[in-house]
Formats: sequence, C-alpha cells, structure tokens
Amino acid sequence: MIKLSFEQQKNIGFRFVLDLMEPSSPYGAELVRHTKVYSPSEKALLADELYNVQRCLDTLEPMAAEYSALERRLMTLKDIRKSCSGLKKGVTSDTELFEIKRFLLQLELIKPLFDAVNENAEYRNIGIAALSEALGIIDPDRTGTPTFMINDTFSEKLADIRRRKRELEELIRRAAVEEERHGLLLERAKTAAEEAAEEADIRTQLCGRLSVYADKMLDNIAMLGRLDFVIARARLAKRYGGVCPTVSASGIAVRKMTNPAIAKALGGRGSGFTPLSVELDTGAAVITGANMGGKSVLLKTLALNVLLTHCGIFPFAEAFETELFDSLFILMEDGQSYESGLSSFGAEIARFNEAVKAVDEGRTLLLADEFARGTNPHEGARIVRGAVKYFGKKDAVSVFTTHYDGVAEFASAHYQVVGLKNMDREKAAMKLAEGGGTEAIERFMDYGIYRVSGMDPVPREALVICELLGLDGEIMTYIEETE
Repeated sequence: MIKLSFEQQKNIGFRFVLDLMEPSSPYGAELVRHTKVYSPSEKALLADELYNVQRCLDTLEPMAAEYSALERRLMTLKDIRKSCSGLKKGVTSDTELFEIKRFLLQLELIKPLFDAVNENAEYRNIGIAALSEALGIIDPDRTGTPTFMINDTFSEKLADIRRRKRELEELIRRAAVEEERHGLLLERAKTAAEEAAEEADIRTQLCGRLSVYADKMLDNIAMLGRLDFVIARARLAKRYGGVCPTVSASGIAVRKMTNPAIAKALGGRGSGFTPLSVELDTGAAVITGANMGGKSVLLKTLALNVLLTHCGIFPFAEAFETELFDSLFILMEDGQSYESGLSSFGAEIARFNEAVKAVDEGRTLLLADEFARGTNPHEGARIVRGAVKYFGKKDAVSVFTTHYDGVAEFASAHYQVVGLKNMDREKAAMKLAEGGGTEAIERFMDYGIYRVSGMDPVPREALVICELLGLDGEIMTYIEETE
C-alpha cells in the first residue's frame, strides 16, 4: 500500500493538485480530501475510475449545458448522513426530517439530469435513483416545497386536536371573566400537551417508515459523491492537460510529463516548465546532471504522476504508462529528519532501509534524490554505488539522481539533464551583467533529459555556474588548480 506523509505529498505537488480540484458537493469534497490510493490488487476498480473520468472528459464539451445544470444541483446538496443515521436509530428531529425531505426533493431533480448525461457517458457503477415513495411519506401533500412541518395531513387525530385548540384560543380571546379565562387556559394547556404527544408519535412513525429507505439514501449519497469526484477530475484534466494513463504489466514509459505545482513556481519567476520524457524498467536507473539542472524536478514530477495514476486522477503528460506498485518510497529533502529527531543522513538511511525491506514484499518504486549527500563524498559515493548495484538486481523500479562519479556504470539505464550544455555563454554573461543572479541562469538552463551510455561522465557545470555568478577570481584560480 502506497503511503506518503503529508509533507511528502506537499513536496511533490500532490496536495497542490488536490487543491486545484473543485467538487460541487460535500460528498465529492470528502472524496478529494481522502483520496483513495488503489493497490495492484484493485486494478479492476481503478480501471473503472479511469474509464469514468475519460467518458466524462469526452462528453464535457458536447453536453456542457447538461453538466453545468447537474453541477448546480450538486452545489445545493447538504451532508445529511447524520440525519440518515438518526433514522436508522429511530431518533430524528424536525430539522433532520427537513434535511431528508430536501434531499429527496433534490434527488427528483438530479436524476433526470444525470440520466441525460449518462445516456452518452455510460458511466460504470454509477447510478442515481429517485426515492419517490420515501418522498411521498414525508411530503404526503406533494407540495414539493423544501420546508418541513408536521401538518394536519399526517393524522386525523392531530387535525382534531388542533381544531379544538384553535376553538379554545378563540374562547380565551373573548372571555370577559377572569375565572372563565383561567379555566380555558388550563384546558388549552392540556390540549397543547396532547398535540405535542401526537406530534411525537407522528415523528416516530415517520422515522420508522423512512428508516426503510435510509440505506438507499446513503447509497445515493455515495453515488453522488463518486459522480462529483469524476466531474472534478475530468475538469482538472481538461484544464491542465491530464491524460488517461495506460496501466502496464511492468515499468514506466512517459512522454512530456509536467508538474502543475512546479510549473506555477517557475512561471512566477518568468521561467517555464520543460516537459520530461523517460522510460524505466525493472532495475536501477541513474540520472546525472549539474546542480540547478532539474534532477529533483524529474523525481518529483515522476512521483506525482505515478501517485495520481494510483488515485484514478489523470497524470499530466502527453502519454503516460505505468505499472501499479505495492509501495512508493521517496528519499528527498522534505523536513522529515527534523520530525524524527534524526540527522538528515540518518533519517534518509532509515527510510532507505524500509524500501529495502519492501522490495521482498511486492513491487516497489524507489526515487532517491542525491542519495547519501549528507555524509562525506568518498563514503557517499560508495553507498550510492552499492545501492544502485543492489537495486539493479532486485524486482523493483528505482531511480537515483547523483553527482557522484562511477555510479552510472552499475545502472540499467543512465539519463542526463541537458543543463547548460547548449548554453550561449556570451548571452548568459550579458544577462547576468544586467542582474538577476540565479534566476538569470535558470533562463539558460535546459531541464530536459536524454538517455546516454552508462559510462558517460557526470557533467561538471558547477564551475561554470560559479564563474557566471561572479565568484571571486582568485578563489576560482585556487579551485581550478585543485583536484
């Protein structure tokens, strides 16, 4: 089962994506807040979810008016699950009966809208059922008004009691003698008590008759939530370029994937997101490239879109194919070490060890960003080489970004960030002279990746960055003289 902490979800942009969704009902909003992560054993259920989102996406434009009307109705829904539970327990108030009546009236209006949409969408395992018989119990006069009170229609006895109470009130109004008025007031109090008792009996009877439909109401609530969540996911995919993923037997193949959270951050700095393409099979892949080159961005974007697929949310890509994993481990700076009380290196190794144990329990995806950076370079390089060799022989998919030499030769695949490889140094120098610091360098940084032979050396662009940022010339001389 894939489980990421809130901080990890935030770090890769998953929480950002959830915040982008705009469900119309409280039931859809709850499904967004508690998004289900499907496991490999639930592949068929996930397939239905993905199918429904695609069918909604296909019908959004041709049935725009119908979907808008449906969503407006979904916006009027209130959460009545407590009221339904009250029915099943035999305890309800007039307020709860009002909520139930209003919900049943809304069902009558939502069902034809859903049927019109579903005639084209043909959703799987989603259906809305109007409960007209239940509505007839709580609205015997068929007024169709979204109000509730126990009126005379519910009981002849109640009608008779209220008639007598009105007569007494008229006599009290006309009484001229205080003694006569006092007697009438006592009689009215007795009649009012009878009225309250009869109303309580009617309320109990209503509760009993409606309780038969409580589970059907809850079933409709579940369906309305699913429908709302489907529409929210389809609108998200339409707005941000989501694509229906292909669930494969093994590996990951991605073409031009993006990450909305990172894209927004880059846009705020005047930069754009470079779509990323990668293919990963069982074994250990290594990604090399200079600092600032986008290695972390690749891992975050890959983690985000794999997780979205597991949740039945369309990943952001031109094409996205992935297997379903039993576990996903992300080794990346996200503040977890402070929470655990360990050093960053200690926390990283502890989590890495969890991934090692998980490999023997099911298919694992491990994404390690600059693994072992928290120790000295000599030991760090040895640790990463060993980890790549180990995962290269395991039945798992793993990706290690690194700036250490001698790691890629043990990898099953080696990718490199383009970085500053194609930079026009004169133009870059001119831009930096105008000011802008690291943001200016970002404009010349190519965050795309390409596959290289495993023996290609790690790019050495750190010195170029130091020079472009105007690091002191004397220090640069010492650096260049030192091996």
